[in-house]
This record gives sequence, C-alpha cells and structure tokens, in this order.
Amino acid sequence: MTEYDLPGKDATEKLLDNARKLISDSPLSSAFKQASTEMKTAFGSPQPDSTPDVPEAPAASPEVNPAKQLDFNVNPPTPATPAMMASTTGDMLDYNAFITETLLWTNKVRSAFYFVCGLLAWLVVRALLDSSVTFITGFCYTLLIYLSFNFIRGAFAPRYQERCNWTDSSITHVVSAALSGAASAAAALLDRHLKGLDPLHTLEVGLGLWLLSAAGRALDAITLLLLLHLGAFTVPLAYQVYKKPIDAVVADVYNKAHTQFEKFDRRIRAVMVVGPLSVMFFLLSNMDRFVAGFVILAYGRALAKPDEYAMFQKRIEPVSKTIKKAVLTPMTNAAANAMTKYDLTPTPRKQKTN
Repeated sequence: MTEYDLPGKDATEKLLDNARKLISDSPLSSAFKQASTEMKTAFGSPQPDSTPDVPEAPAASPEVNPAKQLDFNVNPPTPATPAMMASTTGDMLDYNAFITETLLWTNKVRSAFYFVCGLLAWLVVRALLDSSVTFITGFCYTLLIYLSFNFIRGAFAPRYQERCNWTDSSITHVVSAALSGAASAAAALLDRHLKGLDPLHTLEVGLGLWLLSAAGRALDAITLLLLLHLGAFTVPLAYQVYKKPIDAVVADVYNKAHTQFEKFDRRIRAVMVVGPLSVMFFLLSNMDRFVAGFVILAYGRALAKPDEYAMFQKRIEPVSKTIKKAVLTPMTNAAANAMTKYDLTPTPRKQKTN
C-alpha cells in the first residue's frame, strides 16, 4: 500500500518534540513516565517498562493481650483465660499486700469471692462433721456418683466423654495455682509473725495465740472457724474506718498504764508479770505450763537490755556447741547415711561400674 503524507505532519512532530523536551526538563517527568507505564500495561503493551518490585511488608502479628493468657508452666498456655497469681517462674507476688487488700475490701470482687468461698467451705465442713457417714464412706460415695455420671454421659456422647480429662483441664490448673498461692501466703505469714527474732513481737504473738487457744476450749471448732472467718473480713475493715477514735482511746489507756508501770523498778515489774504466771503454773495443764514458761522467757527477753542479752548468749555458747557436736551432728550424719544406704529419698544414684 502507498503511504500518503498527511497535511501538517511535520508541524505536529515538531510540536510533540517540543512537548517531550519540556516534559523531560520539568519536575513532572517522573510522574508522566509512571503514568505512561501504567497506561501501557493497562492497554496490553507487549513490553511495559520494568519497575523494581517492592517487597511486601510482612503481615503484622496480632496483638496478644497478656491478661488473656494463662501460664501454668504448661506449653502451650491456655488462651483467653485470665492470668493467675505467680503464673510464671519470674513473677513475685507480695502475699502480705494481697492478704491485706483482700481483708480490707480494697478489691471488692476478690474480697466477696473469698468471703463467699469461706462460708461455703464452712457449711461443707459443718455438714461433714455433723453427718453420721464416715469420711471413707462419703469419699467412696462421691466417687461412685461421679463414675455413674460419666457412664451415663459416655452413653449419650462418647466422643465428648473422651475429651473430658481432668489431667489437662483448666479447673485442675486453677486449683493447683490456688493451692500453690495459699501455701506461699501461709509461708509468708509464718516468716513474718513466727520468726522469733523480735522479742516484743514474739511476746505479742505468743500471748495472742495463747488467748486464742483458751477461747477454743469454750467454743467448738465449727463455731470458732465461723467467728474467725467473719472477724477476718470485718474487724480489719472496722478498724480502718474508725481508726482515729480507736487509736486515741487505746493510746490514752496504754499511756496511763505505761506511765504507772514505769514508775516501778524493773525487777518489781518482772515480778508483777512472772509472779502470777508462776502461781498459775501449778494450776494449768501440761501444755499450758509449757506456754506459760515460754511467755516468761519471751517477757524476760523483751525486758533485758542488749548488753545483758549479749552476755547471756556468750554464756550459753559453749553449751550450744557441745549439744551440736554431741547430738545434732551425729544424728544428721546418721540420717544422711541411712537415706543414702536404704534409698529413702527419690534421689538419682550413679550406676556402679564393674
């Protein structure tokens, strides 16, 4: 076919050349190139301009709320479950603060939970003690009821029954964590109040426990447990609310009694406390005699001056060394040898080589 020259072709080409130069020299050159590349690709250009492939950013991992993870040192942790006390190895919980907040109703939900659980536990204990069924019989009946329930459920839903295991259940983990927390809290209370290093605090705790033991004789165990539970959740809160007037009255009475007591000589003060206890020593039972003797020793320790107590420790040091050398060390060695010889503890042993 014959090519026909269109009119004004040269003028059009010159106009396009000038436009290309203008565009290439302007800052919009890159934008026009990008637009032309997209148009070529869209309309099926056989050789589109190559553009470097930008790697896609990796998808962000979903945010995990640590409060919804339950870590009982089991892999993997149970999802969507509230975190428990000291669930990880590195967690440290102040059990004294936890108990104080619970008894003072700082966290009302937690305090109400433990208050209701304590009442339910008291009702269960009362029912068990008042029942004519023995412990072993009741335990066997409970297991039989549970076995019959599983038998009936297994008949209707066998696959569901196969998945119902107590070993990896959340209830087992919660109970384990609760028992562990209760044991740690009890250990913290023992270390705080029964350490025996502070003489005045030792005397106060000893007298308090002695009075509590005397009150336990007048009340049965069930009533005493109920009173202790109710008092633990009411007395600290009442004291916090009415702290100022209570402290004012107690301080007034204590200061007056302390002023009169300090007027006497130290020996007379010791006789005023030790004398009645010594007279009561012959009227008390054997256990109360031991407690009375301990109270006398604790009072003497609180009354003694630091230099006097240091001198007393220096005098009894040879006796303690003799007892340790003659009694404690041989007993410890004998116990260790017996455990090693008869495998009394589950410690691994090295294999004997022939």
